[in-house]
Amino acid sequence: MFEILPVNDRSILAFKASGKLTDADYQQFLPTLEGMIREAGCLSLYMELEDFQGWEAKAAWDDLRFGLQHDRDFKRIAIVGDKAWEHSAIALANFFTHTHMRFFSKEEAKAAWDWLEEKPAEEEAAGQSLQPYRHILLATDFSSYAERAAQRAGELCRQYGTRLDVLHIVQDVAFYTNISQPVIADLPLREEAVRERAVDSLRKFAERTGLGKDAVLEVQWGNPKWSIVSWAREKDVDLIVMGSHGHHGIGNLLGSVSSSVLHQAPSDVLVVK
Repeated sequence: MFEILPVNDRSILAFKASGKLTDADYQQFLPTLEGMIREAGCLSLYMELEDFQGWEAKAAWDDLRFGLQHDRDFKRIAIVGDKAWEHSAIALANFFTHTHMRFFSKEEAKAAWDWLEEKPAEEEAAGQSLQPYRHILLATDFSSYAERAAQRAGELCRQYGTRLDVLHIVQDVAFYTNISQPVIADLPLREEAVRERAVDSLRKFAERTGLGKDAVLEVQWGNPKWSIVSWAREKDVDLIVMGSHGHHGIGNLLGSVSSSVLHQAPSDVLVVK
């Protein structure tokens, strides 16, 4: 069930969700929420989970449909709970919404309120003038899409006179059986040999695409979806350039590398078609 919690700030709606949510719960609660959206224009939500047991099937559809319809009507959503699966569910939901959503433990309830009440960085940035790019990261997988992205990155570097890092992520080779866990392939190539081959390929890629001798070339092991974003944060990159793999349908829904980076990046992202 849903229980509305008293709040002094008219731009924040606070409520508690407990037990297993049903279609009837949503039919009772959503008109109140829609009325507040019409009145306030854009809301932040504080959602406290107490003895939460998830959703019945129809309720899950109600939740998803409402979220898709009102994706742009929420500034921030703070969810306070005490179960690991709740945290994981929020992390997954973040891939399907433009709203800033964060999970807080019960001990962090005050931090959740502080986060909802602070002025979002994008609002502060709205009044600031745009600054020229200083540090560009080109993420590449050596595909034909990546070559077009390299041409665009080189063009921008020449235009702005900026630093350029070129990053290639080497993934562990794995295959999947009928069980849920991946099995790492036992390849004859040793890790150092794989890295050396990747470094050589990156050097030839930079030469072939005319990126220039001043470009910083880097090869790392990891998952491209997370490693690219991590590198951008660590190096204070203000633009990520990468090629699109042209995924469509379910492939794009599940999250290509470019889709994931677009969602998680701390900087501007240019995806070259």
